[in-house]
This record gives sequence, C-alpha cells and structure tokens, in this order.
Amino acid sequence: MVETAKANSGDPARLVELRAKIDAIDESVHRLLMQRASVIDELIEVKGTVRDGAAFRPSREASMMRELIARHEGHLPIATIEHFWREIISTFTHLQAPYEVITSPYGVDSAAAIEAARFYFGFSVPLKLVGGQQEVVAAIESGGDRLGVLALEGAHPWWQGLRNGAIVCALPFVESPEHPIRKPAVVIAPPLADPAIPEISCWRADGLTAMARGEDGMKVLAQAPYGTGLFSALIATKLEEGALQSRLGGEAELSQVGGFAPPLHWPYSA
Repeated sequence: MVETAKANSGDPARLVELRAKIDAIDESVHRLLMQRASVIDELIEVKGTVRDGAAFRPSREASMMRELIARHEGHLPIATIEHFWREIISTFTHLQAPYEVITSPYGVDSAAAIEAARFYFGFSVPLKLVGGQQEVVAAIESGGDRLGVLALEGAHPWWQGLRNGAIVCALPFVESPEHPIRKPAVVIAPPLADPAIPEISCWRADGLTAMARGEDGMKVLAQAPYGTGLFSALIATKLEEGALQSRLGGEAELSQVGGFAPPLHWPYSA
C-alpha cells in the first residue's frame, strides 16, 4: 500500500515545475489576447467603426481556420480549438462593430439552436431567439447590425425571402464524426462592406415541379413546396448558372442568394 501511494504521488518537484509551465503559458495567452485587443483599437482608429455586419469577413475566417486546422496536432479535441478560436474572433469582431445573432428553433428544439449559435459566435455577442425561420430572414432584410443562423430544415422555403441579405457561411465548418454541432445550418447577413467571391455559390431554384436531386457538383441544401404543385430548392454548387439550369431540366427560375467557403474535414488532409 505504501509503495502504491508513493508511485501515484509522482515527483513533487517535477509537478511544481510542470504547474509553473502551465501558469507561464496561461499568462502568455492572456497577454497575447490583450495585445490583440490593442491592435483592434488601432484598427478601429484607422478605418473607423463599420455597420451592418461589415466587420464579419467569412472568407478571412475560413482561411484562418484552414491554417489553424492544418497545424493542429496532439490529442486536444479539434472542437475545443475551433470553439476557443471562434469565441476570440467573434468577441473581437463585436469590439469593432457591435452586432447581435438571431436564430430560431431547430424544428421544436430551441436548446439546439442556442447551443449551435453559442458554439460559433460565443457568449460576448448578444443572441436573440425568435419564433421561426421567416422571422430571422425578416430581421436580416430589415438591415442593421445582425447575423442570422438558420437550420437547413423546415417546411417553408425561407430562402425565398432573401433580397438584400445573403448566405455567407455554412455550418458546421469543420466536419467531424466527434463534432458536438453536426446539424447543418447557414449564416445569413446583410450586405458586407468587404464581400469576397465565394468558392461555392448558393442558388434559389423556384418553379420546380418535382423535388430536386443532388448530383455531381450540385448539392441540395434544403427544399420545400410552395404554391400549387411547385417546389423551391436551395442549392450549393460550383457550376455556372447555365450548367445548373441544364442540370435542373431548364424549368427552374434561378437567383443567386450568396455562397460560402467549402467545409473542412477532420482528421485534416491537405
């Protein structure tokens, strides 16, 4: 018994040394975050505050996330790294231009919607839960400093309501069997000050007389009936409009409603 207790106690001097290393690392992380905040202050002085979600730059975030995942190693869960990073980036974006996130229940599950929004946008950004997807779209269409998170499910083609707003990000951005947030969703935003050409375009296909089917180079994100015997589909693709029209049989009325960077897969492979 005495020998076992001694073996489990470890080397006291070594434990003190390791804990000191952890304390030093924690202090460095804190100092770097404060340093980042001071740079953001300078950034605001140089370019001024921005409005209508303009500080949100999904293409830059996607690029930064690719670099983060490419260099990640060890047994620390990638979801922990992603959430930590997103908490940081959302907070600093909010410092540049305060905004709120609006979402609605995933089906009847309000907790899942809140959990997903908090995972991606953290706890520093105000979160508002409204009654339905159409209310989220209406809030974004009204302008102002807000982003919307919408699940890719439901019985109503909410994407038909996008006029000024657009889809700017697809979630989950990191796809992994162990990821805590796996229900597909998109982020919609008002016009951004620094828009980038998305790698994957999102199209609204109205006037379909049958449900759309995913094919090579074309993914049906969501679809729903409307009118009498008609369907509307939300499609993600790298195809040009003409090629997409051909895939849909030439009957669709197409409108581009944004786009996003392709998701990353974990374990990562370049």
